[in-house]
Amino acid sequence: MACSTGLQAQQELMLHQQSQLWHASATNPAFFPADKKFFIGLPSFGLDAAHSGDVTYNDLLRKDGDRTILDLGKAIDKLEPQNEVFYDQRFELLSIGARLPGDIYLQAGFATRLNATVDYPKSLAELFWYGNAPYIGQTLNAGFSANTFDWHELSFGLAHRFGKVLTFGGRAKFLSGISMLVTDENHNAVSVYTDPDIYQLTLNSDYGFHSSRTISAIDTSGLGFDLVRNQLKNGFSSNNGWAFDLGAQLKVGQKLTLDVSVLDLGGSISWKKNTNYFRSQGTFEYNGVEIPGSDIINGTTDSLDFTAALDSLNDVLQFEKSAAEFTTKLPTRIYLGATFQLTERWAVGAVLHHQKSERRSATSVGVNAQWAPVKWISLGAMYSVNDQSAANLGFSLILKPGPVQLFVLSDNALNALTPYGSSAVNFRFGGAVVF
Repeated sequence: MACSTGLQAQQELMLHQQSQLWHASATNPAFFPADKKFFIGLPSFGLDAAHSGDVTYNDLLRKDGDRTILDLGKAIDKLEPQNEVFYDQRFELLSIGARLPGDIYLQAGFATRLNATVDYPKSLAELFWYGNAPYIGQTLNAGFSANTFDWHELSFGLAHRFGKVLTFGGRAKFLSGISMLVTDENHNAVSVYTDPDIYQLTLNSDYGFHSSRTISAIDTSGLGFDLVRNQLKNGFSSNNGWAFDLGAQLKVGQKLTLDVSVLDLGGSISWKKNTNYFRSQGTFEYNGVEIPGSDIINGTTDSLDFTAALDSLNDVLQFEKSAAEFTTKLPTRIYLGATFQLTERWAVGAVLHHQKSERRSATSVGVNAQWAPVKWISLGAMYSVNDQSAANLGFSLILKPGPVQLFVLSDNALNALTPYGSSAVNFRFGGAVVF
Protein backbone atom coordinates (compact mmCIF):
# COMPACT_ATOMS: atom_id res chain seq x y z
CA MET A 1 0.00 0.00 0.00
CA ALA A 2 2.97 2.31 0.51
CA CYS A 3 3.70 1.97 -3.21
CA SER A 4 0.17 2.98 -4.21
CA THR A 5 0.31 6.28 -2.35
CA GLY A 6 2.32 8.00 -5.06
CA LEU A 7 2.21 5.87 -8.01
CA GLN A 8 1.69 2.74 -16.98
CA ALA A 9 5.11 2.29 -18.74
CA GLN A 10 7.58 5.12 -19.18
CA GLN A 11 6.28 6.19 -22.56
CA GLU A 12 7.65 9.76 -22.93
CA LEU A 13 5.60 10.39 -26.04
CA MET A 14 6.02 14.14 -25.87
CA LEU A 15 9.80 13.94 -25.43
CA HIS A 16 10.10 11.66 -28.46
CA GLN A 17 8.37 14.28 -30.63
CA GLN A 18 10.96 16.94 -29.71
CA SER A 19 13.84 15.67 -31.85
CA GLN A 20 15.56 19.07 -31.70
CA LEU A 21 16.02 18.64 -27.97
CA TRP A 22 19.30 17.03 -26.96
CA HIS A 23 17.55 14.87 -24.32
CA ALA A 24 15.25 13.40 -26.99
CA SER A 25 18.18 11.19 -28.01
CA ALA A 26 17.22 9.07 -24.98
CA THR A 27 14.27 7.76 -27.03
CA ASN A 28 16.19 7.39 -30.33
CA PRO A 29 20.01 7.31 -30.67
CA ALA A 30 19.64 8.70 -34.23
CA PHE A 31 18.29 12.03 -32.92
CA PHE A 32 20.79 14.92 -33.01
CA PRO A 33 19.78 18.60 -33.05
CA ALA A 34 20.48 20.11 -36.47
CA ASP A 35 23.22 22.68 -37.01
CA LYS A 36 24.83 22.07 -33.59
CA LYS A 37 28.25 20.56 -32.94
CA PHE A 38 28.63 20.05 -29.20
CA PHE A 39 26.13 19.17 -26.46
CA ILE A 40 26.24 19.05 -22.69
CA GLY A 41 23.13 17.56 -21.12
CA LEU A 42 22.39 18.97 -17.68
CA PRO A 43 20.47 16.88 -15.12
CA SER A 44 17.06 15.72 -16.32
CA PHE A 45 14.34 13.90 -14.38
CA GLY A 46 11.46 11.84 -15.77
CA LEU A 47 8.65 10.00 -14.00
CA ASP A 48 5.80 7.81 -15.26
CA ALA A 49 3.66 6.24 -12.54
CA ALA A 50 0.14 4.92 -12.18
CA HIS A 51 -2.27 2.95 -10.05
CA SER A 52 -4.95 0.97 -11.84
CA GLY A 53 -8.52 2.17 -11.44
CA ASP A 54 -9.26 5.54 -9.88
CA VAL A 55 -7.30 5.42 -6.62
CA THR A 56 -5.37 8.58 -5.77
CA TYR A 57 -3.07 9.72 -2.99
CA ASN A 58 -5.81 11.92 -1.53
CA ASP A 59 -8.02 8.84 -1.11
CA LEU A 60 -5.62 7.54 1.53
CA LEU A 61 -5.97 10.49 3.89
CA ARG A 62 -8.75 12.30 5.73
CA LYS A 63 -8.99 15.30 8.01
CA ASP A 64 -9.65 14.81 11.71
CA GLY A 65 -9.85 18.27 13.20
CA ASP A 66 -6.47 19.87 12.64
CA ARG A 67 -4.83 16.54 11.87
CA THR A 68 -4.47 14.59 8.64
CA ILE A 69 -4.59 10.86 9.30
CA LEU A 70 -4.23 7.71 7.27
CA ASP A 71 -7.58 6.12 6.36
CA LEU A 72 -7.59 3.43 3.67
CA GLY A 73 -11.34 2.83 3.74
CA LYS A 74 -12.14 5.21 0.88
CA ALA A 75 -9.33 3.86 -1.27
CA ILE A 76 -10.34 0.24 -0.62
CA ASP A 77 -13.87 0.97 -1.84
CA LYS A 78 -12.39 1.99 -5.21
CA LEU A 79 -10.14 -1.04 -5.65
CA GLU A 80 -10.72 -3.75 -8.23
CA PRO A 81 -10.48 -7.45 -7.25
CA GLN A 82 -6.91 -7.32 -8.62
CA ASN A 83 -4.87 -4.11 -8.75
CA GLU A 84 -1.60 -2.90 -10.25
CA VAL A 85 0.88 -0.21 -9.32
CA PHE A 86 3.52 0.86 -11.84
CA TYR A 87 6.45 3.20 -11.28
CA ASP A 88 9.19 4.09 -13.78
CA GLN A 89 11.79 6.75 -12.99
CA ARG A 90 14.78 8.06 -14.96
CA PHE A 91 17.33 10.53 -13.65
CA GLU A 92 19.98 11.58 -16.17
CA LEU A 93 22.86 13.14 -14.29
CA LEU A 94 25.07 14.07 -17.25
CA SER A 95 25.32 13.47 -20.98
CA ILE A 96 27.58 14.78 -23.74
CA GLY A 97 27.54 14.65 -27.52
CA ALA A 98 29.68 15.80 -30.43
CA ARG A 99 29.26 16.10 -34.20
CA LEU A 100 32.42 14.98 -36.00
CA PRO A 101 33.46 15.49 -39.63
CA GLY A 102 31.81 13.07 -42.02
CA ASP A 103 28.41 13.36 -40.34
CA ILE A 104 29.39 11.12 -37.44
CA TYR A 105 27.81 11.76 -34.05
CA LEU A 106 29.16 10.59 -30.70
CA GLN A 107 27.30 10.53 -27.40
CA ALA A 108 27.80 9.33 -23.83
CA GLY A 109 25.83 9.62 -20.63
CA PHE A 110 25.24 8.49 -17.08
CA ALA A 111 21.79 7.91 -15.54
CA THR A 112 20.03 6.07 -12.74
CA ARG A 113 16.77 4.26 -13.47
CA LEU A 114 14.10 2.50 -11.47
CA ASN A 115 11.37 0.16 -12.72
CA ALA A 116 8.72 -1.29 -10.41
CA THR A 117 5.46 -3.20 -10.81
CA VAL A 118 3.30 -4.46 -7.95
CA ASP A 119 0.13 -6.56 -8.34
CA TYR A 120 -2.04 -7.10 -5.28
CA PRO A 121 -5.59 -8.29 -4.52
CA LYS A 122 -8.22 -6.11 -2.91
CA SER A 123 -8.51 -8.73 -0.16
CA LEU A 124 -4.94 -7.97 0.96
CA ALA A 125 -5.81 -4.31 1.54
CA GLU A 126 -9.03 -5.30 3.31
CA LEU A 127 -7.21 -7.72 5.60
CA PHE A 128 -4.55 -5.15 6.40
CA TRP A 129 -7.00 -2.36 7.22
CA TYR A 130 -10.12 -4.06 8.60
CA GLY A 131 -8.48 -7.15 10.09
CA ASN A 132 -10.01 -10.61 9.77
CA ALA A 133 -13.03 -10.05 12.04
CA PRO A 134 -15.41 -8.89 9.24
CA TYR A 135 -14.52 -11.94 7.14
CA ILE A 136 -15.42 -14.83 9.45
CA GLY A 137 -15.97 -17.96 7.38
CA GLN A 138 -14.17 -16.56 4.37
CA THR A 139 -10.76 -17.30 2.91
CA LEU A 140 -8.86 -14.13 2.08
CA ASN A 141 -6.05 -14.09 -0.45
CA ALA A 142 -3.14 -12.08 0.92
CA GLY A 143 -0.48 -12.88 -1.67
CA PHE A 144 0.94 -10.19 -3.93
CA SER A 145 3.58 -10.08 -6.66
CA ALA A 146 6.32 -7.50 -7.13
CA ASN A 147 9.04 -6.84 -9.68
CA THR A 148 11.18 -3.89 -8.73
CA PHE A 149 14.82 -3.03 -9.40
CA ASP A 150 16.96 0.04 -9.92
CA TRP A 151 20.34 0.45 -11.58
CA HIS A 152 23.08 2.78 -12.79
CA GLU A 153 23.40 3.17 -16.56
CA LEU A 154 26.57 4.22 -18.39
CA SER A 155 25.97 4.65 -22.14
CA PHE A 156 28.10 5.15 -25.28
CA GLY A 157 26.54 5.83 -28.68
CA LEU A 158 27.47 6.36 -32.31
CA ALA A 159 25.33 7.64 -35.18
CA HIS A 160 26.01 8.33 -38.86
CA ARG A 161 24.06 10.36 -41.39
CA PHE A 162 23.99 9.12 -44.96
CA GLY A 163 23.54 12.00 -47.34
CA LYS A 164 20.99 14.44 -45.97
CA VAL A 165 18.05 12.10 -45.52
CA LEU A 166 18.93 9.00 -43.48
CA THR A 167 20.56 8.65 -40.05
CA PHE A 168 21.32 5.41 -38.21
CA GLY A 169 22.27 5.31 -34.55
CA GLY A 170 23.24 2.73 -31.95
CA ARG A 171 24.02 2.84 -28.28
CA ALA A 172 25.52 0.35 -25.80
CA LYS A 173 24.60 0.67 -22.13
CA PHE A 174 26.52 -0.84 -19.24
CA LEU A 175 24.12 -1.59 -16.38
CA SER A 176 25.09 -1.85 -12.74
CA GLY A 177 22.37 -3.06 -10.38
CA ILE A 178 21.68 -1.13 -7.18
CA SER A 179 18.89 -3.16 -5.57
CA MET A 180 16.25 -5.71 -6.54
CA LEU A 181 13.18 -7.49 -5.15
CA VAL A 182 11.24 -9.95 -7.34
CA THR A 183 8.59 -12.35 -6.07
CA ASP A 184 8.49 -15.97 -7.20
CA GLU A 185 5.56 -16.56 -9.59
CA ASN A 186 5.59 -20.28 -8.72
CA HIS A 187 5.35 -19.63 -4.98
CA ASN A 188 3.02 -16.68 -4.51
CA ALA A 189 0.25 -17.88 -2.20
CA VAL A 190 -0.76 -16.58 1.23
CA SER A 191 -4.30 -17.09 2.55
CA VAL A 192 -6.12 -16.48 5.84
CA TYR A 193 -9.29 -18.31 6.98
CA THR A 194 -11.23 -17.73 10.23
CA ASP A 195 -13.58 -20.51 11.34
CA PRO A 196 -17.13 -19.20 12.05
CA ASP A 197 -17.70 -21.55 15.04
CA ILE A 198 -14.59 -21.42 17.18
CA TYR A 199 -12.86 -18.48 15.48
CA GLN A 200 -9.86 -20.64 14.75
CA LEU A 201 -7.57 -18.85 12.32
CA THR A 202 -5.80 -20.87 9.63
CA LEU A 203 -2.96 -19.31 7.71
CA ASN A 204 -1.45 -21.03 4.67
CA SER A 205 1.82 -19.77 3.22
CA ASP A 206 3.78 -20.78 0.13
CA TYR A 207 5.59 -17.59 -0.75
CA GLY A 208 9.05 -16.77 -2.07
CA PHE A 209 11.03 -13.85 -3.42
CA HIS A 210 14.51 -12.91 -4.65
CA SER A 211 16.29 -9.92 -3.17
CA SER A 212 19.59 -8.15 -3.57
CA ARG A 213 20.62 -5.20 -1.40
CA THR A 214 16.97 -4.66 -0.42
CA ILE A 215 16.26 -7.18 2.35
CA SER A 216 18.98 -9.26 3.99
CA ALA A 217 16.90 -10.85 6.76
CA ILE A 218 13.30 -11.15 7.95
CA ASP A 219 12.22 -11.69 11.56
CA THR A 220 8.53 -12.05 12.38
CA SER A 221 8.99 -12.92 16.02
CA GLY A 222 8.60 -9.31 17.11
CA LEU A 223 5.88 -6.75 16.52
CA GLY A 224 5.36 -7.00 12.77
CA PHE A 225 8.06 -7.56 10.20
CA ASP A 226 11.59 -6.46 10.90
CA LEU A 227 13.09 -6.00 7.46
CA VAL A 228 16.84 -5.76 7.83
CA ARG A 229 18.03 -3.75 4.88
CA ASN A 230 21.48 -3.67 3.39
CA GLN A 231 23.08 -0.25 3.04
CA LEU A 232 22.95 0.91 -0.56
CA LYS A 233 26.14 2.15 -2.16
CA ASN A 234 26.35 4.88 -4.78
CA GLY A 235 29.13 3.26 -6.76
CA PHE A 236 29.03 0.43 -9.28
CA SER A 237 28.40 -3.07 -7.94
CA SER A 238 29.23 -6.61 -9.04
CA ASN A 239 25.65 -7.05 -10.31
CA ASN A 240 26.07 -6.04 -13.94
CA GLY A 241 24.62 -6.40 -17.42
CA TRP A 242 24.22 -4.78 -20.84
CA ALA A 243 21.47 -3.31 -23.01
CA PHE A 244 21.47 -1.88 -26.54
CA ASP A 245 19.49 0.82 -28.39
CA LEU A 246 18.99 1.09 -32.15
CA GLY A 247 17.34 3.90 -34.07
CA ALA A 248 16.85 5.50 -37.48
CA GLN A 249 15.52 8.78 -38.81
CA LEU A 250 14.42 9.37 -42.42
CA LYS A 251 13.61 12.69 -44.10
CA VAL A 252 11.02 12.32 -46.85
CA GLY A 253 11.07 15.48 -48.94
CA GLN A 254 11.36 18.86 -47.28
CA LYS A 255 8.60 18.55 -44.68
CA LEU A 256 8.07 14.94 -43.56
CA THR A 257 10.35 13.09 -41.11
CA LEU A 258 9.89 9.46 -40.06
CA ASP A 259 11.69 7.63 -37.26
CA VAL A 260 11.86 4.27 -35.51
CA SER A 261 13.79 3.04 -32.47
CA VAL A 262 14.11 -0.05 -30.29
CA LEU A 263 15.45 0.52 -26.78
CA ASP A 264 16.94 -1.79 -24.15
CA LEU A 265 17.37 -4.69 -26.55
CA GLY A 266 18.64 -7.74 -24.67
CA GLY A 267 18.77 -5.69 -21.50
CA SER A 268 19.40 -7.72 -18.36
CA ILE A 269 21.23 -7.56 -15.03
CA SER A 270 22.83 -10.62 -13.43
CA TRP A 271 22.55 -10.38 -9.66
CA LYS A 272 25.40 -12.37 -8.13
CA LYS A 273 26.53 -10.47 -5.05
CA ASN A 274 24.44 -9.99 -1.90
CA THR A 275 21.61 -11.88 -3.62
CA ASN A 276 19.35 -14.27 -1.72
CA TYR A 277 16.15 -16.25 -2.06
CA PHE A 278 13.58 -16.18 0.74
CA ARG A 279 10.88 -18.85 1.09
CA SER A 280 7.99 -19.17 3.54
CA GLN A 281 5.96 -22.39 3.51
CA GLY A 282 3.59 -23.87 6.09
CA THR A 283 0.14 -24.08 7.68
CA PHE A 284 -0.68 -22.80 11.16
CA GLU A 285 -3.84 -22.86 13.23
CA TYR A 286 -4.64 -21.12 16.49
CA ASN A 287 -7.78 -20.14 18.37
CA GLY A 288 -9.61 -16.95 19.14
CA VAL A 289 -7.27 -14.47 17.54
CA GLU A 290 -8.25 -11.50 15.43
CA ILE A 291 -5.79 -9.70 13.20
CA PRO A 292 -6.14 -6.11 14.49
CA GLY A 293 -5.78 -4.37 11.11
CA SER A 294 -6.16 -0.59 11.45
CA ASP A 295 -5.75 -0.81 15.24
CA ILE A 296 -2.04 -1.35 14.66
CA ILE A 297 -1.71 2.02 12.95
CA ASN A 298 -4.03 3.82 15.33
CA GLY A 299 -2.19 2.41 18.35
CA THR A 300 -5.33 0.97 19.97
CA THR A 301 -4.31 -2.71 19.88
CA ASP A 302 -3.00 -4.55 22.91
CA SER A 303 0.63 -4.72 21.84
CA LEU A 304 1.50 -7.48 24.31
CA ASP A 305 -1.18 -9.83 23.01
CA PHE A 306 -0.37 -9.00 19.42
CA THR A 307 3.33 -9.61 19.99
CA ALA A 308 2.51 -13.01 21.44
CA ALA A 309 0.37 -13.81 18.42
CA LEU A 310 3.17 -12.90 16.05
CA ASP A 311 5.58 -15.01 18.07
CA SER A 312 3.37 -17.95 17.16
CA LEU A 313 2.92 -16.83 13.58
CA ASN A 314 6.69 -16.82 13.23
CA ASP A 315 6.55 -20.62 13.18
CA VAL A 316 4.62 -20.37 9.92
CA LEU A 317 5.85 -17.14 8.33
CA GLN A 318 9.54 -17.56 9.02
CA PHE A 319 11.38 -17.21 5.75
CA GLU A 320 14.22 -19.55 5.01
CA LYS A 321 17.13 -17.71 3.41
CA SER A 322 19.49 -19.18 0.84
CA ALA A 323 22.09 -17.64 -1.46
CA ALA A 324 20.86 -17.71 -5.08
CA GLU A 325 21.85 -15.80 -8.20
CA PHE A 326 19.10 -14.19 -10.25
CA THR A 327 18.64 -12.30 -13.54
CA THR A 328 16.25 -9.44 -14.18
CA LYS A 329 15.33 -8.30 -17.68
CA LEU A 330 14.69 -4.72 -18.74
CA PRO A 331 11.45 -3.97 -20.58
CA THR A 332 11.99 -3.54 -24.34
CA ARG A 333 10.57 -0.30 -25.74
CA ILE A 334 9.67 0.50 -29.36
CA TYR A 335 8.93 3.93 -30.88
CA LEU A 336 7.44 4.79 -34.28
CA GLY A 337 7.14 8.49 -35.06
CA ALA A 338 6.31 10.98 -37.80
CA THR A 339 6.54 14.79 -37.95
CA PHE A 340 5.23 17.08 -40.70
CA GLN A 341 6.44 20.70 -40.86
CA LEU A 342 3.36 22.66 -41.93
CA THR A 343 4.98 26.09 -41.85
CA GLU A 344 8.05 27.68 -40.34
CA ARG A 345 6.25 28.00 -37.03
CA TRP A 346 3.80 25.06 -37.04
CA ALA A 347 4.40 21.29 -37.06
CA VAL A 348 2.20 18.26 -36.44
CA GLY A 349 3.13 14.69 -35.65
CA ALA A 350 2.16 11.26 -34.38
CA VAL A 351 3.95 8.66 -32.28
CA LEU A 352 3.32 5.06 -31.24
CA HIS A 353 5.02 3.47 -28.24
CA HIS A 354 5.02 -0.17 -27.14
CA GLN A 355 6.70 -1.63 -24.09
CA LYS A 356 7.01 -5.33 -23.35
CA SER A 357 8.37 -7.02 -20.26
CA GLU A 358 8.13 -10.47 -18.72
CA ARG A 359 5.08 -9.55 -16.66
CA ARG A 360 3.29 -6.81 -18.59
CA SER A 361 2.89 -5.12 -21.95
CA ALA A 362 1.57 -1.65 -22.70
CA THR A 363 0.86 0.35 -25.85
CA SER A 364 0.17 4.06 -26.28
CA VAL A 365 -0.36 6.35 -29.26
CA GLY A 366 -0.49 10.12 -29.53
CA VAL A 367 -0.96 12.98 -32.00
CA ASN A 368 0.55 16.39 -31.37
CA ALA A 369 0.96 19.95 -32.65
CA GLN A 370 3.87 22.33 -32.03
CA TRP A 371 3.97 26.11 -32.36
CA ALA A 372 7.03 28.35 -32.23
CA PRO A 373 5.77 31.94 -31.83
CA VAL A 374 9.37 33.14 -31.74
CA LYS A 375 12.66 31.40 -32.47
CA TRP A 376 13.56 30.63 -28.88
CA ILE A 377 10.13 29.51 -27.59
CA SER A 378 8.18 26.41 -28.55
CA LEU A 379 4.80 25.29 -27.22
CA GLY A 380 3.25 21.89 -27.85
CA ALA A 381 0.06 19.95 -27.15
CA MET A 382 -0.69 16.24 -27.52
CA TYR A 383 -3.69 13.96 -27.26
CA SER A 384 -2.79 10.37 -26.41
CA VAL A 385 -4.42 7.06 -25.55
CA ASN A 386 -2.80 4.39 -23.38
CA ASP A 387 -3.79 1.34 -21.34
CA GLN A 388 -4.56 3.55 -18.36
CA SER A 389 -6.73 6.19 -20.02
CA ALA A 390 -8.32 7.15 -23.35
CA ALA A 391 -8.18 10.87 -22.62
CA ASN A 392 -4.70 12.28 -21.97
CA LEU A 393 -3.81 15.87 -22.82
CA GLY A 394 -0.08 16.53 -22.95
CA PHE A 395 1.83 19.82 -22.95
CA SER A 396 5.37 20.97 -23.65
CA LEU A 397 7.26 24.20 -23.05
CA ILE A 398 10.74 24.59 -24.55
CA LEU A 399 12.96 27.63 -24.09
CA LYS A 400 16.13 28.05 -26.15
CA PRO A 401 17.78 31.35 -25.22
CA GLY A 402 21.20 31.38 -26.82
CA PRO A 403 23.04 28.08 -26.30
CA VAL A 404 20.71 26.95 -23.48
CA GLN A 405 17.84 24.48 -23.83
CA LEU A 406 15.28 24.26 -21.01
CA PHE A 407 12.16 22.12 -21.19
CA VAL A 408 9.15 20.89 -19.24
CA LEU A 409 7.06 18.09 -20.77
CA SER A 410 4.12 15.95 -19.71
CA ASP A 411 2.05 13.36 -21.54
CA ASN A 412 -0.76 14.16 -19.09
CA ALA A 413 -0.43 17.77 -18.05
CA LEU A 414 -3.53 17.97 -15.82
CA ASN A 415 -2.39 15.03 -13.72
CA ALA A 416 1.13 16.46 -13.47
CA LEU A 417 -0.32 19.67 -11.98
CA THR A 418 -2.45 17.75 -9.47
CA PRO A 419 -0.45 14.57 -8.71
CA TYR A 420 -2.08 13.93 -5.33
CA GLY A 421 -5.54 13.87 -6.93
CA SER A 422 -4.60 11.69 -9.91
CA SER A 423 -4.16 7.95 -10.36
CA ALA A 424 -1.41 8.49 -12.98
CA VAL A 425 1.47 10.97 -13.24
CA ASN A 426 3.84 11.67 -16.14
CA PHE A 427 6.37 14.47 -16.56
CA ARG A 428 9.93 15.23 -17.66
CA PHE A 429 12.07 18.33 -17.17
CA GLY A 430 15.71 19.23 -17.72
CA GLY A 431 18.19 21.36 -19.63
CA ALA A 432 21.23 21.34 -21.89
CA VAL A 433 23.89 23.60 -23.31
CA VAL A 434 24.40 23.27 -27.07
CA PHE A 435 26.90 24.95 -29.41
